Amino acid sequence: MDINADLGEGFLFDEELMQKISSCNIACGGHAGTENSMRATIRLAKKYGVTIGAHPSYPDPEHFGRKEMEIAPELLKNNIQHQILTLINIAREEGAVVRYVKPHGALYNKAAVDEFTANLLVDVVKNIEPSVALMGLSGSVLEPIAKKNYVLFLKESFADRRYNSDGSLVNRSEELAVIHDKKEVWQQIEKLLTTKEIISVQGEPLVVNVDSICFHGDTPEAVDLVSYVCQQLKENNIEIKNAI
Repeated sequence: MDINADLGEGFLFDEELMQKISSCNIACGGHAGTENSMRATIRLAKKYGVTIGAHPSYPDPEHFGRKEMEIAPELLKNNIQHQILTLINIAREEGAVVRYVKPHGALYNKAAVDEFTANLLVDVVKNIEPSVALMGLSGSVLEPIAKKNYVLFLKESFADRRYNSDGSLVNRSEELAVIHDKKEVWQQIEKLLTTKEIISVQGEPLVVNVDSICFHGDTPEAVDLVSYVCQQLKENNIEIKNAI
């Protein structure tokens, strides 16, 4: 199973997380990330053999990319493209390759339910490099649009987030949105791997097909959560391996 994490966002434990995951989503200037942080995170990914993904967002560092923005489509498209190309160019200078794109925060959630935003993201990826994959929420509207355009889609689920019955993530403004207990995180992952189901906050089972499981690098317990899950995966003879 592929384990990914959002890194390069200015938090202190990127290297600890990088040693335990197989794919990393590197912030590239929209919600967080500078040339120096991108370069440093790429070097860590190379050091530990971790697959590199671009993590673009709405251009909104003030709200960490977690607030939906009203922005002209062409302006948004150009901005996302600039973010991704910045990371690609730095990676090239470092002798590395960006394998996929995963939108961040509000942009991720919008693309999961809004066909216009999903098409915009797919167009950006296609125009940059057709071989680059797109990672998004499993079962979202982004998935069929990517496949229709011959863009490889990586189906993602979250280790440390709770779900609504419609398959959407519980809004971060709600108390139960984020899972902080390592045993609860493992229970959700274990059920997902054994039954392809996640239990929503309403108590209903959701069928979730998944290629990659995400941990948020800004969660205070991130290292502890990932370490515990990695140990459980090892005990259950499940290999951590990148999806592409």
